[in-house]
Amino acid sequence: MIKLLRDILNNQLYAISLYARQIAGALILFVIARYLSVYDFGLFSSYKNIAVFWFMFANFGFSDYILVSSKANVNEVRLKISLFLSNAVLVAFLIGFGSTFFKFEDHFLFWLVVIRTFFDGTFFGLVLPYFQAAKKFNQIAIINIIYAVCITIIALISYIFKLSLVDFLILNIILGFINFIQCSYLAKINYLLVFKYIKRFFKMIDKSIFAYIGVTIAYYLYAQIPALYVSTFIQKEQAALYFSSATIAAVIGLLIAAQTQKMVPEMIKCSIEETKTVIKKNLIFILVVTSGVFLFMIIFGKFLLQLLYGQSYYMNAYPILLILTLGNICVGEAAVYGAYITASGNQKRKIPMQLEATIITFIALFLLHKYGIYGASISFLLAAIYISYRYTSFTLRLLCEKGGPNE
Repeated sequence: MIKLLRDILNNQLYAISLYARQIAGALILFVIARYLSVYDFGLFSSYKNIAVFWFMFANFGFSDYILVSSKANVNEVRLKISLFLSNAVLVAFLIGFGSTFFKFEDHFLFWLVVIRTFFDGTFFGLVLPYFQAAKKFNQIAIINIIYAVCITIIALISYIFKLSLVDFLILNIILGFINFIQCSYLAKINYLLVFKYIKRFFKMIDKSIFAYIGVTIAYYLYAQIPALYVSTFIQKEQAALYFSSATIAAVIGLLIAAQTQKMVPEMIKCSIEETKTVIKKNLIFILVVTSGVFLFMIIFGKFLLQLLYGQSYYMNAYPILLILTLGNICVGEAAVYGAYITASGNQKRKIPMQLEATIITFIALFLLHKYGIYGASISFLLAAIYISYRYTSFTLRLLCEKGGPNE
């Protein structure tokens, strides 16, 4: 029995670590929301969403591009990571500097949110291909678990001592910098080589990268525009409701990230029949678990909002929670098929499908914007349903063309 548990742990440690990291990320929001005012929580969530949106210029799907274009060759992956991470640092600076030309309630706070977002998300996404190519999933899993524990401790310390939002962000940035040094050392990333051989590094980039850029832009347009609209145009108290429900609904993202990040390298060299098996197995797992999550939200959603955020005001987010959860389930189903589209070298085929979903998003927002956060939520749901249908039908047709009729 102990051996069986050990084997399960070893095989699923990476997935468990992703869950731990994402759960910890959500947990810290629940914790700080308990002592921050609704306005401050809405302000922080809005700044975070704006930073995430603009960081797409640092990772236009580059993590997938690095892995696929290098055919999982560790040395080439390492060199490309150094180039794209150097670009990410430049983007972080431009985001912070560019904010000075716009009206923000607190520019210093926005700078801190930008730096934290870089360490907490963008850096991890760009360094991940090394651990995927080197098949060192357990190593990055341990790093993830330690990071998750540390950010949770920071959140608890902030809550106990009622630290300001600025102090909370600074502690997170210090942890992120330590994680940056550790991962760079383990992956043997030499950033100085980029500046020394900049022309040679750029020659490593082929035109297939434009497919990844196009897909990322299209994805952000249809998936993130509603949240960006809320961040920019909606009152911060209402924005707090939207982002409080979005944080909980994002639990679906835990499953998506863990499954698809392991699927892409697995399917790169798979036969058609093996690919069908991988897709079927992961699809069943995601749909069964996410359906259970949705049922749980229906029954306990209001109680969960009250419990996690500690203020009855957040119970008003219950309808938004259900809408966003359903939308994320559709995105999860699409992600399984989207993983094969990426692994098979058809990334550029995602672009027109996502642009179609973007049109749906804009039309829905135009028609429903007067309903505020409800209009934004429904816009996201409609786009998610559409992209799920398009990815599924395209992948099934692609598999049929390559391997005969799909059973």
